[in-house]
Amino acid sequence: MNKKTYQEIIKCHLTKYKKINFPLMANGFWKINNKSYPHILPEENKYDNLLPIYKKKLIDYLDNNNIKLHSDFHHLNSSQAMCFNFFYPLILEKKLELVTDFLELKDKTIKYETVCFEKDGKDKMKGRRPTNFDFYFETISGKKMYFEIKYTETEFGKAKNDKEHNDKFDNIYSKLLNPLKEEFHLKEVFFNNYQILRNLIHIDENSYVVFIYPQDNLKIKEKAEKVKDEILNKKFHDNFKSVTWEDLFSFVQNKIIDIKPKQLVLQMKEFKEKYKISLSTD
Repeated sequence: MNKKTYQEIIKCHLTKYKKINFPLMANGFWKINNKSYPHILPEENKYDNLLPIYKKKLIDYLDNNNIKLHSDFHHLNSSQAMCFNFFYPLILEKKLELVTDFLELKDKTIKYETVCFEKDGKDKMKGRRPTNFDFYFETISGKKMYFEIKYTETEFGKAKNDKEHNDKFDNIYSKLLNPLKEEFHLKEVFFNNYQILRNLIHIDENSYVVFIYPQDNLKIKEKAEKVKDEILNKKFHDNFKSVTWEDLFSFVQNKIIDIKPKQLVLQMKEFKEKYKISLSTD
């Protein structure tokens, strides 16, 4: 019998999660092939992908900040929904410094007015957008923190060697290659590692890129763990953080255990159950 992939395991888990939490809800459709799947919510129920404790306030936050939802946001394995469910409660409860503590930053205090989801990165190229980041904030000391969130994705995407991407490379990316080893300055190599390099070029002396992914998503983990040795110039090694969801979650959970009221504790408990965060102590 073939061993199930991580993606298959999580989709099976989320199918059970949907049956337990939304027993009367129909299956939703994947727009790519217009087929229904049991781990997908109907699109009109997309906000049920937000955990209930902070759901109402989070919906208002998304609407008030005009945050664009991904086309697959109604999938229970949406990494965007996962990002919202984890980070928004920490924003609201002013506990986001737990993240900078975990990352062992020297200057930890966060400028909460800079915190945002779907950061467009336009500040790097005077209005030209190198890429979007799932989450972002700045510290009081001026450190910029860019987060790329992964869940069941199987890879960091590539790009076609076409006119559109050539124009972007010539006009945007080619001016931001300083953090990368020289072999990644070649256009063809850049396109073959497109998504991961579009993220890493945001690194500089005061800017950090953080990848967060599940420890059992081995394809993503393998690529993320090779960034320092294979892609980044040594000067910028400390400005890249490769983080598992399990390690980050465990750190935060242990720090909030005595916090009152208990909404944040309950949120993290539900987050762990929904996303099948497996800790060594389980």
